[in-house]
Amino acid sequence: MIETPSRHFDIAIIGGGFAGVYCAQQILKRLRGEKMRVGIIASENHMVFQPMLPEVVGGSLSPQHVVNPIRMICEAADVLKGEVTSLDLESRVLTLDGGSFTPNVTVTFDHLMLAPGAGVDLSRIPGMSEHAYLMRTVGDAMKLRAAIISRMEEANLITKHQQRKEMLSFVVVGGGYSGVETAGQIQDLIAGVLRYYDNIREDEPSVTLVHSGERLLGMLGPGLGDYTRRCLEKMGVNLVFQKRVRAVTARTVQLNDGTTLVSHLVVCTVGNAPHPLLQALGAAGAVPLERGKLVVEATGQVKGLDKVWSAGDCAAFPKVDGGMCPETAQFAMRQGALIGDNIMATIQKKPLKPFKFKGLGELATIGHRKAVAMVMGFRFSGLLAWFMWRSIYLMKLPGLDRKLRVMAEWTFEMFFPRDINLLTPSFTSPLGEMHLEKGDSLFRSGEPAQSLYAVKKGCVEITDAQGQLVKSAVAGEHFGERALLGDGIWRFDATAKEPSELVAIDGGTFKTLVKSIGSLDSLFRASAQQYHLPEEIQQTVNAIPEATRMSVASHVMTKDIASLDAEMTVQDAVAEFQAHPHSTYPVTSEGKVIGLLRRSIAYDWLKNHGLTAQDQLKNLPLTTPFCVRSDMPVPELVQTLMRTGVSKAVVVDAEHHLLGMVTVFDLLKAR
Repeated sequence: MIETPSRHFDIAIIGGGFAGVYCAQQILKRLRGEKMRVGIIASENHMVFQPMLPEVVGGSLSPQHVVNPIRMICEAADVLKGEVTSLDLESRVLTLDGGSFTPNVTVTFDHLMLAPGAGVDLSRIPGMSEHAYLMRTVGDAMKLRAAIISRMEEANLITKHQQRKEMLSFVVVGGGYSGVETAGQIQDLIAGVLRYYDNIREDEPSVTLVHSGERLLGMLGPGLGDYTRRCLEKMGVNLVFQKRVRAVTARTVQLNDGTTLVSHLVVCTVGNAPHPLLQALGAAGAVPLERGKLVVEATGQVKGLDKVWSAGDCAAFPKVDGGMCPETAQFAMRQGALIGDNIMATIQKKPLKPFKFKGLGELATIGHRKAVAMVMGFRFSGLLAWFMWRSIYLMKLPGLDRKLRVMAEWTFEMFFPRDINLLTPSFTSPLGEMHLEKGDSLFRSGEPAQSLYAVKKGCVEITDAQGQLVKSAVAGEHFGERALLGDGIWRFDATAKEPSELVAIDGGTFKTLVKSIGSLDSLFRASAQQYHLPEEIQQTVNAIPEATRMSVASHVMTKDIASLDAEMTVQDAVAEFQAHPHSTYPVTSEGKVIGLLRRSIAYDWLKNHGLTAQDQLKNLPLTTPFCVRSDMPVPELVQTLMRTGVSKAVVVDAEHHLLGMVTVFDLLKAR
């Protein structure tokens, strides 16, 4: 039995962002040799300097230069990397999940600082969580930059102008700081590297920013907001105002006014939600929440709780001049530092200080060496604001080594082209979920096949080149095996008939499973027979004697067939099996077909389900019969049999009375 490790901290800090780290630094500075254990519990072992994440996307900065190892900037603190799975404020104990190879860690504490940040919830917009890229961590920025360059590389291989244009259509959702800065950096990146891609024309890449408000960066006032709009438009960014995203698919962004934007890459900078840990505490009544945020006093104490503090994006922190503090780095840093002072004041039994910081201003870079700023009540824009943005954030960046590295990178970026190496390692999941809206195309004939698809919800129609329906795949059904088992090229079109949820199984994983499990290989090869091309069906029809081709199902069926009555006993059925050995028998009730009985299933039920010889057939599980009408023309009959993947069909009249059975082999006989 593995012993559960445990820790005790005099001061435990949950969160490795600005608020948590600056709180720890202030406490460690104030300790002055006192023996107190300070622990920082964070999901990552580094602090992200989030204002610079868009620069990582644009290639102006390396990812490692916008993060600082928490252990290096808070050397005297214990750093535990993991996710807090439970928190009991009354007993002052929390449980930490450190990963797959370590048992849960139990941590007890005296003072607790809660700064886990905000959560994210994209589920309110169908398809957003499946298809959109986020901008919250350095991993998100790296992944987004790699995706943009990957799209450029793929588009460079495509010969058709329209396909390149669709692949290079990028949409950013949200007109706040992150959205504006990300859109500007993407546009700058594309403009800077386009000359290295010979097959991509200047008019093919596009960046669109969708904002639900009337003006960008509304917190900076109308003047700077309008300047930002003019700059982005001059750079080539398309702006969409006063519209919200209704749904996102693999190929489109659908707006609430019915407009559809074609896009293969969507960036979402909205969707903040309460942190799950705090949401659970609030639901249990353990903490006071207001709109998903912890309610705190001006001192940083959580209202009504002793020795529990909170700051940053997860806290409703009051401003000295009224209202709540904005969710920005400058406020989180100072809130964290204030709480650090107040925790030490509580321990030393000194008076607590209230939060008095009003804010120095706001800055945002919009790309192309332009920025907007409002500092100490003064507004700046253009090159001067851009220089201010870089200078101020360079000074705020923790650690001298990071300051020097970033300064060097920014200097090189002014004289040398942006880096377009595609170095991000691939962490592809074998399973992926996707959302389709009605009319969305999943794939088209001629495109490479990369996945097997299973339908969780909705319906996807598979059609051939002539527009004829091959299959309607509904919940619980799958498709795509024929292409993956064949030459890897789609021979049909797949379109959502209604809003649908699909699971995509990576082609490589599918092939590995099929090779490893013989029964799966047989299953998928059998189901692949449903997807016959029109020319394959016509080839079979042409092999049928001409007189037969001109007839209908009732003329070519086998009339003298063995059938079973539902009221027959198992003993009578066994006698019929011996007299007329077949694999499958139609079962009728008052002459009407109600199902099929497979001999193997009957024997299995006799062995495993306690059936007796006197039980009736209607007690056995009957297979749903595949029936065709008696007047169905032979060419249509051939197509139906081949497209459904069944080996035989039951021929019935209008009242569903049994007339006979027919197979493709019956059709090949000369009549």
